[in-house]
Amino acid sequence: MTDLLTDDSELTYRQIHPNYMRRGLPASNRFMPSARDQNQLSVDRGSMLSAADSHAAYVALGLVSTAVYGVSVGEFREEVIPTRSDPIAASEESKGNPAHALADYAAHADVEQKLIAARLCLKAIARGALHSE
Repeated sequence: MTDLLTDDSELTYRQIHPNYMRRGLPASNRFMPSARDQNQLSVDRGSMLSAADSHAAYVALGLVSTAVYGVSVGEFREEVIPTRSDPIAASEESKGNPAHALADYAAHADVEQKLIAARLCLKAIARGALHSE
């Protein structure tokens, strides 16, 4: 990981798979890392691309997303979750992703991560979908 994100107003984008939409809203577990993520939630930086462009780049990788929701750097910071720039370099197989970032949940136990995810999900829902299919 590289630079700590410091602009509290910067939005980060989270892709939501259609299996994790409930009554048109994202499930809270989409706002916490899965076991395989090693406490790092993958997001894209809103200062570097739009929600629509984030979605397009994500699905171009063959991944599935039905909506993009946002959490600000400040909202993560309020939960003691630092966000860091984590650009993915281009390769022969991929265009890369210079806007990629990680929200670091490592300081929190699993139970705390679930509670934090629920609070962040509510904030993202209040903001509304930033892009949807």
